[in-house]
Amino acid sequence: MITLRAFHSDDEARLVELANNVNVTRFLRDQFPRPYTTIDARYWIEEGSCDRHGQHFAVCLHGLCIGSIGVFWGEREYRYSAEVGYWLGQPYWGKGYASEALAQLQLWLEENTQLHRLYALVLECNPASMRVLEKNGYAREGILRHAVMKDGTFYDEHLFARVQKVDIS
Repeated sequence: MITLRAFHSDDEARLVELANNVNVTRFLRDQFPRPYTTIDARYWIEEGSCDRHGQHFAVCLHGLCIGSIGVFWGEREYRYSAEVGYWLGQPYWGKGYASEALAQLQLWLEENTQLHRLYALVLECNPASMRVLEKNGYAREGILRHAVMKDGTFYDEHLFARVQKVDIS
């Protein structure tokens, strides 16, 4: 069973083990450290996962961290929108864990925020992540042609979004 929780110092070695994998990082933004070191994990646990720009959780299987999921808050006129993002360690791919984690994050957001629109940007070469979003009620809104340069190649980026009903009063 998947659960979401705050990161703990005990997650440090696990984050390094799972995130220091090119198969994981190839789909993530370049700001995600490559290679992923103990210093990166310590920063993420102590500061990065809960800074003012977002809220992020450890994705856990039977209490063991297997990845991360979170949200980056929109600002000003985008304050009712947020970008979601997630990654799992490669041994946990294809088992439905990312879909379950996203469903739990959405429930947490519905209960704890006034967000109206959630969105995600996915590289064209990551159809598994697109399926995770579709399973959770996201629709493809468009394709941003050659929007991303990764490792010397231009990629299309697919924009998925989900609108939820909230009371903003």
